[in-house]
Amino acid sequence: MVRFWKDVWLGEQSLAERFPALFDLAVNKEGPVRQFWTGEMGNSQWVVRFRSPPSAGEAVALEELRDALHGCCLTNSELDRVLWRSTPRSGYSVKSCYRWLRRDRPTSEVTARKAREIWSFKFPLKVKAFLWTVYLEKLLTKSRRARWAPAADILCVFCKADRETESHLLISCPLVKILWKWVAKATGMYVGFSSLEGMWEAGRSLKKQGDRSKAAKISQSFVPAVVWSVWLCRNQVLFKGANPYVENIWESVVALIQEWGRFCALASSVSMDREGVWIRE
Repeated sequence: MVRFWKDVWLGEQSLAERFPALFDLAVNKEGPVRQFWTGEMGNSQWVVRFRSPPSAGEAVALEELRDALHGCCLTNSELDRVLWRSTPRSGYSVKSCYRWLRRDRPTSEVTARKAREIWSFKFPLKVKAFLWTVYLEKLLTKSRRARWAPAADILCVFCKADRETESHLLISCPLVKILWKWVAKATGMYVGFSSLEGMWEAGRSLKKQGDRSKAAKISQSFVPAVVWSVWLCRNQVLFKGANPYVENIWESVVALIQEWGRFCALASSVSMDREGVWIRE
């Protein structure tokens, strides 16, 4: 049931919002549209009743309402149906919804570039979705969850000494810092960053501009492999009571580097330990 005054069915806003003075005078404020369309087929009209005659100032609004209703007629020849207003002819699609959500939110060049980078990775879709969430800083950490569902425990599952935020969990936690040091020793990557943006930039710097070698392409997986492995370990500790051993996270990182290297058909063999990375093409 679509309400005449309170629902959006004629224009971009409800008639109550568009004509507030007339809405205050209206007798029927909750009725559906069909109750205001009266008469026999071919001789029907809109009838809107008010508690008192509109004042001189309200008469202008009443004339605007009549003009708006004049071009709108109800019919019994068609069934009522729901239309997606963004693309009424083709109907609803995820693409049209995304465009509608983004219409007033222009994407910065930096964000657009990062989006292209992440979604072009030859990784499993769930990993790319996770990386995009990390980039937007929307990861569902304990601190974020506590914003709407207060929890007694918001401490990092690894160190138990600081609040579990994205930056702490993926960068500054003592256990994770050890992991980054091992990555630095194996790859030469700079790991003195203190922010998520710095982390992404450090990973990007491994691949020099214009370098299209297989080794350079595989280097794009180092940061994703670390953050994904840390998150998986975090969930194992939180939900299954596993022990947070940095060696286990390192093994996961190495396994992912090898798996993604083969998945991308970039190399027949990728080996990595705390001393370096070897690629056999």
